This record gives sequence, C-alpha cells and structure tokens, in this order.
Amino acid sequence: MPRTAKKKKPVVSSAKASKYDAHHAVINNTYGDFADLRHQLSESKEDVAERAKLLQIFSSCNDSQRSWLLLEDYFNKLNLARKDFSQDDWWGGMAKSTGDVRLEDLALVFMKSGRSVPNELMPYANFTRFAEVEQAEKDHQLFKGLEEWMFPPTPVHLDAPRAALRVVGRLVEDTELPGLHKLGVEIHVIRPRTGDRVKTLEDMADLTMRAAHEQELFPSADWSFIRWSSGVRHNYNTEAELISLDGAELLKWLVQWGKSGR
Repeated sequence: MPRTAKKKKPVVSSAKASKYDAHHAVINNTYGDFADLRHQLSESKEDVAERAKLLQIFSSCNDSQRSWLLLEDYFNKLNLARKDFSQDDWWGGMAKSTGDVRLEDLALVFMKSGRSVPNELMPYANFTRFAEVEQAEKDHQLFKGLEEWMFPPTPVHLDAPRAALRVVGRLVEDTELPGLHKLGVEIHVIRPRTGDRVKTLEDMADLTMRAAHEQELFPSADWSFIRWSSGVRHNYNTEAELISLDGAELLKWLVQWGKSGR
C-alpha cells in the first residue's frame, strides 16, 4: 500500500529525527506511488534484518523495563528517540500487549507522529485502525469544543488569593456580672508560609498601611473586614488578641457581619 501523507502532531524533535523525516519526505515526494519500493531499496537487507530481529525480541518480551530498553535500542538504530514521537501516553498500553498487537501499536505510534513507518514494521501497519483513531480524536475535540461552548468552564485565576482571614467567636464569662457572658472574637490570618496566627486590631491597621500588594493576597470579602476592623480599632484594646463584645458593641458587629457567614 502506498505511504500516504499523515497529519503531524506537535512533538519535540531532535536533529537526528529531522534528518530521518527529511530523508523519507524526499523519497515520498520524488517517487510517489513507488516510494515504498524505493524505501526498501534505500536500506541494506542486513540493517532491516537486524531491526526486524530486535522487533521480534521486543514483541515477545514480558518485562516492561527490558522491553523499554529494547525499544530504545530500536529507536537508536533509526536515529530516533522517545521524545521524537507523540506526547500521548502510548507506552502504558503497549507494555501490556505482546506479539503482533504490540508491533501494530508501535506502527500506530509512528503514524500518529507523522513519521514514515520503517520497512520491517510495515507489515504490522494497520491503516484502517489509524484512520479510525484519527477520526475518533477529531470527534472528541469537536464534542469537547461544543461542551465548552455550551457550558463554559470556570476561569482559572493565575493570581489566586494566597492569604485568608478567619474570625472565631466563643463565649467569655463576664467578670463584672457573674452568670453573664460576652462574645469573645479572635481574628486569625492564615498564610501558606507562616500558618494560622491570631492577630490584634492593631495588626489589622498595620495590614492596611502596608504596600498595595498586601491587599492582593486576600479575597475581597476578607479585605473588607480588615479595613472595617481597622477603622473601629480605637474603640477597643488594640493590643488584645481577644476582643470582648456585649451590648451595643455586640449589636454593631452583628449588624455589620451577621449576614455574611463570617
């Protein structure tokens, strides 16, 4: 069967691979339908036989590590390397197969990468399967494009928040009025490097006075709380890590943040 031109997929090619591709491209373009014959005549029978013997050992090898080394030897004899082929994860499936099926898979790797199938591997080249695989990939891309058009994925933000704020409340006994309690509030700032740290209202004010990049580290809702707490800090002990709230002060905090889920 004449070697048909195949659509190439982007791969990282070595200089030797470029020479391999150029050699076969010249023969295909020059001899057309007789390219197969010219490919056979362009190589010595000894080289083809040596590679064919290596392929037979590779096809019957059950040890995946040794199989990989045999395949590397085969690529080297063709002046090729693993990186010269499609970036798809084709080795996992090939390692599980043996015999002619493994060699057919190897021929498919050549075709999917847009490279001419070597002479000794041509008997195992299944062009019908190659056409089916190519069509299945085109259908998959089409359906994926339609799905993303109908249900656009959530945009990925490269600069995701790298710090977070957590406000913790707990009951605190009122020392002046036994039997009654106040609401104690702790403000926690969480950063990847320093972890969870309890902060004071003075620390909140310090955050707002730092460089502008500090604001970019927090989600907008957290930054709103930081600015608000900084503005009301003078009504409380700014050095205390636990803020006691009752009466009108508690009502003020509840009105401001009661519905926010904070």
